Amino acid sequence: MQRTLAAVVLAACLTPAAALAAAPTPHQQNGIAYINGGIGEEEQGAMKAQRADYNLLLTFATQQSGAYRSDVQLDIMDAKGTNLLSLANTGPMFFAKLPPGTYRISAAAEGKTFKRTVKVGNAPKELVLHWENDKPEDPGPDQ
Repeated sequence: MQRTLAAVVLAACLTPAAALAAAPTPHQQNGIAYINGGIGEEEQGAMKAQRADYNLLLTFATQQSGAYRSDVQLDIMDAKGTNLLSLANTGPMFFAKLPPGTYRISAAAEGKTFKRTVKVGNAPKELVLHWENDKPEDPGPDQ
């Protein structure tokens, strides 16, 4: 019995409990599930562990310094222009589970707004937006 208890205690100590505790809470808006966060290494690790559950993966950063941003106003609209998600103080990582389709993403901070059109399917679609040296213009649906 003592050996079994010791094994359970040892297993609990080896489990990345800190990563589990740091996992951002999933939210929903207009039926779209998402998580937002990634501040600190533990939270980033916890989010990366969940990335397979989401098909749109956004990361916001500053190009030259490499610093992540968590002050982004994010809006996601469907192909018809219906606003599905509107969130303030988003980032540095944002993952959403969207139905397959084409979406317009608008991400704004520091007076600069990125507009992107993305096609999302079942496989994860990943975008990194940099606030320096990155063009805000929409590169089109191939992005």
